[in-house]
Amino acid sequence: MLIRAIISISGFLMVMSYLPVEAQIFDDASEIFDETTQIKYDTNYIAVYRDELTTRMYLSRKQNTYGMSEQLLKNGLEYKTNDNLILGLGYTYSFLTLNLGVKLPFINGDDDLYGESSYIDIQAHTMFRSYLVELYLQWNKGYYIANPDQVFTDWEPGQPFPSRGDLRTSIVGLNIQHLFNSSKYSYKASFLQNEFQKRSAGSPIVGVEAYWMLGMADSTIIPPQVPRVSYLDNEAFNQVDIANVGLNGGYAYTFVWNEKLYLSLSSTFGISGGYNSVYHTHTSNTLRSGVSVGVTNLSRVSLGFNSTKYYVGLSFINFSMSNLVGSPGDWVTYSTGNIRINIVKRFRLKRSIKILRPDLWIF
Repeated sequence: MLIRAIISISGFLMVMSYLPVEAQIFDDASEIFDETTQIKYDTNYIAVYRDELTTRMYLSRKQNTYGMSEQLLKNGLEYKTNDNLILGLGYTYSFLTLNLGVKLPFINGDDDLYGESSYIDIQAHTMFRSYLVELYLQWNKGYYIANPDQVFTDWEPGQPFPSRGDLRTSIVGLNIQHLFNSSKYSYKASFLQNEFQKRSAGSPIVGVEAYWMLGMADSTIIPPQVPRVSYLDNEAFNQVDIANVGLNGGYAYTFVWNEKLYLSLSSTFGISGGYNSVYHTHTSNTLRSGVSVGVTNLSRVSLGFNSTKYYVGLSFINFSMSNLVGSPGDWVTYSTGNIRINIVKRFRLKRSIKILRPDLWIF
């Protein structure tokens, strides 16, 4: 089948204060309490579409990279998944966001060049007024060598890229971050579109994170025909396990022009300690294991036009995780990037959808 559905649950959202949207868009409004968290937000900076149904249509393209190098930030062997163009529909109401994407059948016809990839990608984002809680679950199978000109001496442009249909990766992660200026800065306005950033504002961010990553292939992850210098002392391995826990910090800022155009930038960097193991499973041999360090980066960019009823924007989110394994200087890196175009329409509802408004039947 050329069509593959991907369901991404992008978040359970904390409900905002119960005020008509019309009352929140005037400049003479002041601070209002979020009823569920008792934290003030300034309506001169943020409008909350709590009782509106936010619907979206989007195009997205997502790619995952798995690589090994002998130095951090140095090119080594780089595997990538064959990314696809996805057409999706979704909505946000109260605390729930649901998106459903379908692979476009007549555009993604490049399996002969890059090989075929399959994946499962589930992300849950709970955005409180001052906290972001993100849970990641990704599984990818089928990669191709993205830089054959750098790792093969006889590579000729125009050939199909060397593919590894047996290579698969899994990652499970949890990231909890605190926004210090949540009364004036809104993450949701740029990336979930159920709030509105009316004036320029920013916020420092600090957080804690934990990740587990597995890379595994039926044969050796670094093929014998790839010229190797000294990565893991040229030992053959087909599985790498990494688990780490760390701290991160950074800054986010949204520039707003005339309450319509905006540019949102956010980036956090993390450092962690963890444990890694390198295996050759066919011989039941653990080649390397021990404590190591890791670094992470999560960056978000969003640009677009926003109004009380419509939103059109482009967003890009990139996450990368690099860990030392085995010998000092040997690194394993996993990264995932997603670029998306969103077209959003908000509908004012005559009646609340009570099943999606927990404040109406819990609090």
